[in-house]
Amino acid sequence: MVKISKLGEDFLLLALRIGKHIKGYVDFYIGPENLKQLVENESLTSPNKLLNDSNALIKQLRTQGYSKERERYIEKLLVAMKTSIEILKGSPISIKEQISRLYDVSLQPVNESKLYDLKEEINKAYMGSGSLEARLKEIRVQRKVAESDVFDLFKRALEIVKNRTNELLTNFLPKNETIIIDLVEKKENEIKWSYYNWYLGNYSSRIEVNPSYDIFWSSFLSAAAHEGYPGHHTEFVVKEQCLFRELFQFEHSILLMNSPKLIISEGIANLAINMLYSYRDQAEISVREFCRKKTDEDSLDNITNQYSVRNKMNLFVHNLAYHALIDEWSNEQLVRYATSFEILSKENVDNQIKLLNNPVHATTDFSYSIGSNLIVDKYGEFPSMDNFFDLLTKPVLPSDLI
Repeated sequence: MVKISKLGEDFLLLALRIGKHIKGYVDFYIGPENLKQLVENESLTSPNKLLNDSNALIKQLRTQGYSKERERYIEKLLVAMKTSIEILKGSPISIKEQISRLYDVSLQPVNESKLYDLKEEINKAYMGSGSLEARLKEIRVQRKVAESDVFDLFKRALEIVKNRTNELLTNFLPKNETIIIDLVEKKENEIKWSYYNWYLGNYSSRIEVNPSYDIFWSSFLSAAAHEGYPGHHTEFVVKEQCLFRELFQFEHSILLMNSPKLIISEGIANLAINMLYSYRDQAEISVREFCRKKTDEDSLDNITNQYSVRNKMNLFVHNLAYHALIDEWSNEQLVRYATSFEILSKENVDNQIKLLNNPVHATTDFSYSIGSNLIVDKYGEFPSMDNFFDLLTKPVLPSDLI
């Protein structure tokens, strides 16, 4: 039984009560079951009461005797929760201010000239005749995996990255950790992810895989690292063990989508594959293990170059979100802008717009690019094992990396 203070219980109750108002706000909760049951069985708490509770917790935080680092970390989470409540109440807060208070980051657009330079990098990485859009479309068709093969290939990818993680971080993972793979199919009007990690607690994750949406042999290895080892699953099991169960730090028993934690978590997951392998190794392993038609494929050098630009494609999504939320572009303007770069598929653009129209996910689109960029700027494109170990095991705020 994990010992949780009165302030810790009130912190978790506040988060769960906000979650009753905002669907999807709580990504996972592994704290005391009685608190969850209490919130589920009680009537909806008014936003005014939630706001008063958040202010009270911020004041009480100073009297708990926590270290300055932990106090600052919890305060940032409380400020994020308070901001979500104020948004719920309809308080006039600019999107930039919302992002700053929710995620502990400053929001800026990517310079358009940088995007056009990146487009040229991608153009060179995917060489061939015809437009870039046509070439990428052809490659998507060529590399798409039959739905019947998805489960076995993703399972194999998880085995590979888990073995590599255990080689580099010996005796790091809890012995009873486990991942369940769950094939799902989203309806046409639902937000889609190719892969999604649902953390269940007790060192277990359920990774949803949608075999009909953007599953390519070239992405299995990075997806397995992102969702599993040493990405989301690894971060969550280690922090559950080290911070929640051993140190009784209640703030690590919950993940709120609109909080600084999300930025760090997505940054870790996006760069997880780079802790394991060079781009060349990623290409070689992927071709060897997952490509069924090797003779139809690009050269290993070309595939290596493609892997080196892949993570940067989030920058296009970053600006798409910026223009949607800050500049308030219409859906038609967003589609026209996104497709003008010839990088994102029409299906992908449409799905991004669905995300941007969702109250919880509208601002989370920035998390992938901002989280990755913060870590890259601090530790480089291939973080050392020691630096990555710190990210996986310690409470880190986005502002800590600046």
